[in-house]
Amino acid sequence: MGKMIWVVVALLSVMSLGGESYYAEAVRLSDHVSLISGPVNGVVVEKDNARLVVYGDPGGKIDQAEMVLFTHSRRDVVWAGQVLVENGATAVVPEADVDNFTKVEQFWNEFVTRRFHDYAQQGTKIPTKSFNAVQTVKPGDKLSWRGIPIEILNTPGYMRSALSYFIEIDGKKYGFVGDIIYGNGKLSDLYSLQDAVAEAKISGYHGWAGRMGELIESLQKVADEKPDILVPARGPVIRNPAEAIDLLIKRLRAVYENYLSISAGRWYFRDNYDILARRVLGANPKVNWMPWAEVINDKPPEWIIPISNSRLIISEDRSGFLIDCGGRQIVNEVVKLREAGKVTGLDGLFITHYHDDHTNDVAACLAEFNCPVYATGPSIDILKHPDKYRLPCLTPNPIADIKAMPEAHKMRWKEFTFTFHDFPGQTIYHAALLVEKDNAEKIFFIGDSFTPSGIDDYCLQNRNLLHEKMGYLYCLDLVRKMPPGTLLINEHVVQPFAFSAARLDLMTAALTERKALLAELFPWDEPNYGIDERWIRFFPYAQKARPGQTIKVGLKAFNHSDTPRRFTVALNVPPGFGTKPGRPAPGPAIRTLASTLVPPQAESAPGTLDFDVLADASVRPGTYVFTADVRSGEWNLQQWTEAIIEVE
Repeated sequence: MGKMIWVVVALLSVMSLGGESYYAEAVRLSDHVSLISGPVNGVVVEKDNARLVVYGDPGGKIDQAEMVLFTHSRRDVVWAGQVLVENGATAVVPEADVDNFTKVEQFWNEFVTRRFHDYAQQGTKIPTKSFNAVQTVKPGDKLSWRGIPIEILNTPGYMRSALSYFIEIDGKKYGFVGDIIYGNGKLSDLYSLQDAVAEAKISGYHGWAGRMGELIESLQKVADEKPDILVPARGPVIRNPAEAIDLLIKRLRAVYENYLSISAGRWYFRDNYDILARRVLGANPKVNWMPWAEVINDKPPEWIIPISNSRLIISEDRSGFLIDCGGRQIVNEVVKLREAGKVTGLDGLFITHYHDDHTNDVAACLAEFNCPVYATGPSIDILKHPDKYRLPCLTPNPIADIKAMPEAHKMRWKEFTFTFHDFPGQTIYHAALLVEKDNAEKIFFIGDSFTPSGIDDYCLQNRNLLHEKMGYLYCLDLVRKMPPGTLLINEHVVQPFAFSAARLDLMTAALTERKALLAELFPWDEPNYGIDERWIRFFPYAQKARPGQTIKVGLKAFNHSDTPRRFTVALNVPPGFGTKPGRPAPGPAIRTLASTLVPPQAESAPGTLDFDVLADASVRPGTYVFTADVRSGEWNLQQWTEAIIEVE
């Protein structure tokens, strides 16, 4: 049972900086520059009895500042400076990023529907409340504070429109560089770098760490400034900037070369993958490309008909069995085959995964053919309730009636034996179907998980986990166990193909190496946290409420660590929620705690991070955003994840 929130249980208390209370918690970096450590690094520059703050005040100890420098708009960073701005400080923000500071409500109102069919794959750590007024800056602008020049450098990469600021004071050159580096040669995560690569004609969905090239350029520009001290938004202060930057670039390039070497995208974008390599690895990149799998014939056996990115299996008596249905044109083609007498109808529809190009028009298919829909256990809920999730390429169209097939369940259909498998390849909720025709071919329908050039993990938001017996490591083991002679079919690839044992071993070795490389790159105790944006998530992600209604707001935490971890979450909700009936909330947020211990490499038990929240009778219709602060061991992550509540 969740915890019922009736009153505001804690409000942020702001203490005046009156000398000693501040300095007891701050660390002097030089005579006029101090660091306040916390979930975010707060930097205070003092002159003439006044303060310039960079990033914000994570300790809530400062009540006044003249100016706050923001390098980018991420909610989990800018919260630290928002109170200072509300108290009168000038907010200095990147001009190209200004909408994420000043048009926050518009973003969330649009995102309610825009989160479906989303192929841009940009992060959603957008603030939940707009800044009332900001001063925008861009590279080349002249900015100063009390006679101290502030140099502005364009440093995209971790964020599209990020800036860095450089100040010379106390005989030292400081660089405030946001999240482009974390301590000595590390980076917080890779999923924040997902983006389109225009020159390679690659979309945001296909752009695995697509801004890594820009990030490396930004790091090199920062190194050229020859700063004495770098203070990133998070992580340790860097007193050896040149060495730390050089180490980070080497680590980034090693990870990217590893990724490219076994990427399925090379099959689709074969003329452009050299562009990707040069952007990150330099003018003469050396990539240990995996040799392509053996392609068997130009098309599948006669009993398999490719229809767009679906496949139709036809039995000897002309009965049909369809795999996936993402578009009305697929239904139309099956209807044409029926009208031509080549197929009598459909006996079933199997869904490999939830992406909209495989599920969007299932309802149209069922209206025409009225057949059962089959899927495997882990995929069932997202197919029935896509609105509960925040993942790539969601359809808003649920599938109400699904026959859940257990792992390795066999089903006889006509002259075929079907074996259903969980197959967390291209995305975490993914399945595959082994189809064995009597005395004929054996085909493993793998959805979108492999092409002849490798693994289909080019969208980091798909949650491709790197644990033993999870993700692609699990899939590779399963492919090894297929009957001899089994061919693979990816529904975006017409030709069947087969991986040799050597290629399966090569991909396994590359993933094992990748995990080791990521362990060096990330500051987390386990590298999967740096590639899994949804390791802690609200579930459901979005829901509807009425004024006066109590709703359950819950989170799920996946413990990637090798030991048990306790996760404690604090819920932040907007005014008007969690109060007694008829009394709107007086403060900006409500905070209450839930805590649970999670075993290693497992998700928290249902209900252990749940809250019951009352929507006050006075709450107006609209879109509201809840966030959660997360603590676990040494981690303190503010406003880390969010949920959307639509009040009707």
